[in-house]
Amino acid sequence: MAYATLLVHVEADPTPDPRLALAVDLANRFGAKLIGVGAELYNTAYYGGGEASFAVGELMASAMASVEADLARAEDKFRAAAAAVQAGSEWRAALEFPLAKLAAECRAADLVITSRSRHQSGYEAAASGPLILQAGRPVLVAVPEASVLDASTVVVAWKDAREARRALLDALPFLKLAKTVELVEIVGRKDEAPAATARLADVAGHLLLHGVAASTSAEIEDKHATGAEQLLDFAERKKAGLIVAGGYGHTRMREWVLGGFTRALLAQSNCSVLFSH
Repeated sequence: MAYATLLVHVEADPTPDPRLALAVDLANRFGAKLIGVGAELYNTAYYGGGEASFAVGELMASAMASVEADLARAEDKFRAAAAAVQAGSEWRAALEFPLAKLAAECRAADLVITSRSRHQSGYEAAASGPLILQAGRPVLVAVPEASVLDASTVVVAWKDAREARRALLDALPFLKLAKTVELVEIVGRKDEAPAATARLADVAGHLLLHGVAASTSAEIEDKHATGAEQLLDFAERKKAGLIVAGGYGHTRMREWVLGGFTRALLAQSNCSVLFSH
């Protein structure tokens, strides 16, 4: 497996843009095409009827013009940065909710690159959690201020579940470039460690067939820390720049709901995480 096309969400914020710089660097590292996506929508809830209804049309036109100006700035920023992408680039934009637009455009990409946005509104930014669950592609959530990803050491958070298996396969391009790959599973009790060790050996053997040598660790759960905290501590001790993890979630009353482990990894800002769901 290789990454032939990367996709990055580009917002209209002033340059410099660490997320975009990181995407350009990764595109060249993998010899991949880079797709930039701009999406924004004005908040129609601001424009009601009543006595001021005669002005609604003008207000909406002004709001639309503002969004179009934002998208134009995002495009200019993307084209300036993407000129350095050796395999080429493409710009796509729409007046649409960012999450819906990005999730749809993921059909054309092997890897999606995002990071925490300074915007809180879903009209201007796509939250990483819902994007992970809706993309159908691996999503790299970069450290917000990182313009380069140091993936020389990668920690794979193993759990014998579909999401972790998917993440391992999706991360192969990173794993093949890494100098050190650490497979770690956190178990609840000491007597569960032998079974975890056997599982990890199986996974390491699979990776070796792909040319990736990996070390394995079965860690006993620390009662004074959450699983995510223990994983992040492990990654810090190993000086990892990238964590690979399953993005765990489920649907409830038509809403995407993230698991606590995934939410905790998204909340931290010390290490980039590649999620697959």
